[in-house]
Amino acid sequence: MATAPARLVWEKRDGDRVEFPLVSSPMLVGRDETAEIRVDEPLVSRAHARIERRGHAYVVCDLGSTNLTRVNGEVVAERELRHGDEVRFARARCVFLADGDTDPIANGV
Repeated sequence: MATAPARLVWEKRDGDRVEFPLVSSPMLVGRDETAEIRVDEPLVSRAHARIERRGHAYVVCDLGSTNLTRVNGEVVAERELRHGDEVRFARARCVFLADGDTDPIANGV
C-alpha cells in the first residue's frame, strides 16, 4: 500500500479543504497564480512563504510577508514543520501532514 506524500491542507472559511501534496522543493505559497500552493485570500501576499524539503524534514520560510506566517500561533521567519502543525499565512489556516501520516482533521482527532 502506497503512503501519502507530505501535504499542506488549506481549511477555507466556507468549510472546504484544499490539499497540496508537497511533491517538489521548494514550493511557493501565496496568492500569485504561479504559486504551487495558491492560497487565494486577500491578506495573503502574492509570494508569502515557501515550503522546502531539507533531508527528511519540511521547513516553512516566510518571505517578508506583510501579514506574517505563524506555526501553532507563533510568528516565524523559518520553522521545521511537524505532523499536525497549524500553519497560518495571514488569516488562512492550513495544517501540515507528514509523509504517510493520517489526517487528524478528517479522522476527528
